Amino acid sequence: MKALGYIVVALVFFVAGLFSGLYLAGYSPAEVVGLLGEGTQDKGASFAIADENLEAVIRETLSQPSGKALTPADLARLRSLNAASQNISDISGIEHCTNLAWLYLNSNQISDISPLASLTNLNYLYLHDNQISDISPLVENSGLGETDTVLLKNNNLDLSEGSEDLEHIKQLEEKGVAVSY
Repeated sequence: MKALGYIVVALVFFVAGLFSGLYLAGYSPAEVVGLLGEGTQDKGASFAIADENLEAVIRETLSQPSGKALTPADLARLRSLNAASQNISDISGIEHCTNLAWLYLNSNQISDISPLASLTNLNYLYLHDNQISDISPLVENSGLGETDTVLLKNNNLDLSEGSEDLEHIKQLEEKGVAVSY
């Protein structure tokens, strides 16, 4: 029974050392917990980014070669992504970049921004000069609020009084989001 106690103590020290080592290596506590929990996930899991231009920017930012699969841990490392003026039309797959705080998607051909609804760590979102006509995913994003900024100029938004788009902008502003439209 004593031996079992020693094993438990050794295991606790091992996990504590692993946690502190990862934390000191620059991982946030949430990322450390996620990394420690990766053993329960399919290690072979990868995510496809629909638009090849968006995937290229993500790979360049992560210094990931094109032959290597993008994993959940890879995409969680992204804090900022500058994909402005990259001829991107589809942002499907970006929803897996869960730690993005700064996202530059301006000056592309994006119309569907529904993948942004689940990116709750966004603080700065540059969407101007696209083809967006529905901004409801931004209203659905529970993380957008005080001190966050969204740029929407030069899109296909209906900004007439009483329009759905203008109501969505007002909802964002009521949450404390600074919206440029």
